[in-house]
Amino acid sequence: MAAKNVTIQDIADRLGMAKSTVSKALSGATDISEKTRERVLGCASEMGYQVKTNRASYTKSIVVFIYGSIHYDKVDQFGYEIILGLQAAAAEHGIGVNITAISDTELKNGSYYPIVTGGNCEGAVFLGFKPHSAFIEQVRSLNIPLVILDNSADYQLAARVGCDNEWGIRQLVRYLWTKGHDRIGFLGGEQDSIVTRERYQAYSGALAELGLEEIPGAVKYGHFSAHGAKKLILEIASTGVTAVVCISDLLACTSIQELAKAGYTVPGDISVTGYDNLPPSEYSQPRITTMYQNRIHIGKTAFFMLQQMNGGIAIDSVQLRPELIERESVKTLTVRELPKEDE
Repeated sequence: MAAKNVTIQDIADRLGMAKSTVSKALSGATDISEKTRERVLGCASEMGYQVKTNRASYTKSIVVFIYGSIHYDKVDQFGYEIILGLQAAAAEHGIGVNITAISDTELKNGSYYPIVTGGNCEGAVFLGFKPHSAFIEQVRSLNIPLVILDNSADYQLAARVGCDNEWGIRQLVRYLWTKGHDRIGFLGGEQDSIVTRERYQAYSGALAELGLEEIPGAVKYGHFSAHGAKKLILEIASTGVTAVVCISDLLACTSIQELAKAGYTVPGDISVTGYDNLPPSEYSQPRITTMYQNRIHIGKTAFFMLQQMNGGIAIDSVQLRPELIERESVKTLTVRELPKEDE
């Protein structure tokens, strides 16, 4: 795990850079190259540099609302790099980032809208939930743009940001097929989640494209928190699948642990893939083949979307391309090549 209280000097020492260069990269200074900034941000994330809220440092700010399973205070949590990228892009434009965790009560009644009033709010980003209709009605008259991770809202100045779920899951299923897997299961999060629905549809569509069928009992839905995953993954394994597509790294990590406890070997008996490329996917034994969502780029993109909407440009959604990270959790049964016209 990453060390605690990582400092700018620690990052500078790791990279062999001057402390002032690292400080500029993290504060958004414009007199360094984008390549250097990306390198510093990547190292900061890897080392667990503490994300700071900077509530009082800027005259203008954007608000990040967070709820549910998305957390950001540790390097192995999904929201960590999103916030890091968002802060880096905002700092470069002299804009602060205020992070607000939403309570269950606020989630239900939308009473968090006063946070964006006052005249200095440049926009809001939603992680883990979509804005309440009461919130939308309050901000509509203020023309405050909103960017929502993997969700949408009925508001002209609301746009969705994220990675292309359909493309990512399709690549995973096709990758498994090239490794000889024809019996492929699916372990999703909450069934009513947009992300779960989109990734299941992509899984089902990819199977159909390859002439494969869903295995009865091999598609299960649980929780992104991995609660109850033990029962679900063992039920999937009992159907005789040779591989399972898990729609998050947390589900994949938990599945591998529970399969091992039940006497299965991964990938010897069953292959497992994840999604996100969070640090635990690399610490897992075996290390997990997964789809990498560049969360620093998601955070940066969210900020630039807000800027464009403030400039009068209408945006519906921006989807980034995830990247397949091949590790050791998938066994090769036989080698097959996809048809050239599908590549």
